[in-house]
Amino acid sequence: MDRDAVLLVQLLAFAVLGNSLLTPGLAAKDLANMHNQLQSNQSDEKIVRICNATAMLEKVYWCGYLFENQLNEMNSSDWCNFTLIAGYYSTFSFCTEFSTESVYCYWPNPQVEKYVINIHKLFFSNCTSEIIIFQDPPDDILFILITVPICLTIVMIAVVVWCSKRSDILV
Repeated sequence: MDRDAVLLVQLLAFAVLGNSLLTPGLAAKDLANMHNQLQSNQSDEKIVRICNATAMLEKVYWCGYLFENQLNEMNSSDWCNFTLIAGYYSTFSFCTEFSTESVYCYWPNPQVEKYVINIHKLFFSNCTSEIIIFQDPPDDILFILITVPICLTIVMIAVVVWCSKRSDILV
């Protein structure tokens, strides 16, 4: 029994020693001071970046040109099959995002959005989805769907009235 206790104490001492060697020797106060110093250095060196809309539009048009070339290599009837164009569209989307942010503009913005809408109108205007016409269920199912809640409501009202008249059960 004493041997197990000594082994447990040695294990605990080893864990504490290992933990002290692995953790940095900085107190929380020191870490907070370092963080504040980094923040003050960064605020002193703030660089104002202005969006270059002309360069952005040139780069976005280039992305559209590449996307258009990729789609023109395909059969136009395949443009509406998203599984076939997903890779091209993903590349186009990434290209517009990267190009916009590389000239310090935010993405999406109205100019890029307008261009992407024009691309959609150009290539995907004939991709109409099938219109789903909703119909009532058959009369048998409709009858069941209407009568079951009505019957349950009547039964629940009857149970409540019956229980309220029998006050000896509730007490």
